[in-house]
Amino acid sequence: MKKIIYTLLLAVLAFGCTDLDLPIESSYTSDIFPTTESEFAAVTGPVYVQLRDNIAIDYYYLQELTTDEAVLTARGADYYDGGRYIQLNLHTWDETHPHISGVWSWTYRGISLCGEILSALSLAPDSDFKNRTIAEMKTMRALFYFFALDLYGNVPISPEYGNLELPANSPRAAVYEYIKSEINEALPFLSKEISTATYGKPTFWMAHALLAKLYMNAEVYAGAPAYQEAITSLNLILNAASNGGNTSFDLEPDFMKIFDVDNGPQIKECIFAVPFDQNFAANGMRLGRFPLHPLLRENYGLPTTISVGNCLHTWADFYYLFQEAEDVRRQIWLAGPQYYKDGRPVMDGTYHVNLNPEIAFVNIETFDRGRSPQQIAQGARNVKYTPDGTWTSNRDSRNDFVLFRYADFVLLKAEAILRGGSDPLGQSPLELVNQVRTIRKASPFTAVNLDNLYEERGREMAGETWRRNDQIRFGKWEAAWGRDAATGLPVKTNQDTYRRVFPIPLGELASNPKLNQNSGY
Repeated sequence: MKKIIYTLLLAVLAFGCTDLDLPIESSYTSDIFPTTESEFAAVTGPVYVQLRDNIAIDYYYLQELTTDEAVLTARGADYYDGGRYIQLNLHTWDETHPHISGVWSWTYRGISLCGEILSALSLAPDSDFKNRTIAEMKTMRALFYFFALDLYGNVPISPEYGNLELPANSPRAAVYEYIKSEINEALPFLSKEISTATYGKPTFWMAHALLAKLYMNAEVYAGAPAYQEAITSLNLILNAASNGGNTSFDLEPDFMKIFDVDNGPQIKECIFAVPFDQNFAANGMRLGRFPLHPLLRENYGLPTTISVGNCLHTWADFYYLFQEAEDVRRQIWLAGPQYYKDGRPVMDGTYHVNLNPEIAFVNIETFDRGRSPQQIAQGARNVKYTPDGTWTSNRDSRNDFVLFRYADFVLLKAEAILRGGSDPLGQSPLELVNQVRTIRKASPFTAVNLDNLYEERGREMAGETWRRNDQIRFGKWEAAWGRDAATGLPVKTNQDTYRRVFPIPLGELASNPKLNQNSGY
């Protein structure tokens, strides 16, 4: 078990604020306001519960299954599920897709919760706790808006809590500016502390990480570059101790520990994570379950009574980016002939299980790879988030979901300079990229450009929900990928540029006549 007990989550349980449909006023009225840190945590707890609810399932699907990093295949009828995964893999979704609808509802429920809390706190007595909590809620609202902006484009900016007027779409550039203003308004009041006490909550550094992501994608979101602004935020994060932090973030020498079941505030790469814990923060962290072959349960201490997915793989050509034998990032993959920890071969009957990276479909229309021992063993599997041997029947894991981490921002700084930004600290893109490659035991680059940086980001960030964002920014989103080994032909060939954003769900259009569908849908 982690050594940390998450204060904000315990406070939610203590004050009974787990029913997200209850208005915040049910706990704190005009006569009763929070005054202590634990009371403020109780008020804000539902927002963190909401963030945890969907980030490691549906949000993951939209950001990963739509890219060359991940494919979810069927075994006969198993995992066909009406073709919803295939639609993401092939870029053929429409406005009725359940995961697209689910993520929209998740983001706007988060936005609504933040608005309720900010309204409830506005009349509370002035205090440092109040100012910091309001800043944290503004930052969390900005994070939910960032998800909506990135995924759906011209999204509505909700009116302040209590205003029942239905909102219309806002231009994507206007949403971008709104998020920026919310973060900048919050920044002076956010903590610069890096510790157990601030883990999982918005800090000064988390807010600048969010700003850096905004600025790096400014050309996509707002039509104009902001790489110099990105470098300003990136330098603050990468040099936290010199900029008022009580310590610094840094690269972790043990790559797999960043994502292990006991990850947490001790991970020095972690800038912002979503805590998961089977007792205090359960439901929704199942990324270690979906890739696992059932005969490999023994290697992770899983009982045979616990089912695993054996359905989530990567496309072979993405797996082949990991060629250097000494690169520790190869440890995220299960591929090739499999063995138990004591050296015994993993046998399925008389077949030595070989996780062949090449996937040959027996029915490409249904993404069916077949049901024989050889067929169900196809596909390299990403187990960056280590399968948790303490799974219970609901298969929830203790791995905290890492959203912002140090190495990502080192590589983003290299990219910002390559794209025209100037670093006042005088670092070069090659120096920055090689910081990451060296600690990962990969051979240093002799030169860096946008093409090999894009590949390096794939190696470093695989399975962390940033590939779609990268592909769009690097101009790779409309490429063909996903070779079917049975034919040698790419599977994903759709080049529709309007699919750089998802459609507004049909139910939202029906309930709000002011909304207009995104172009192309």
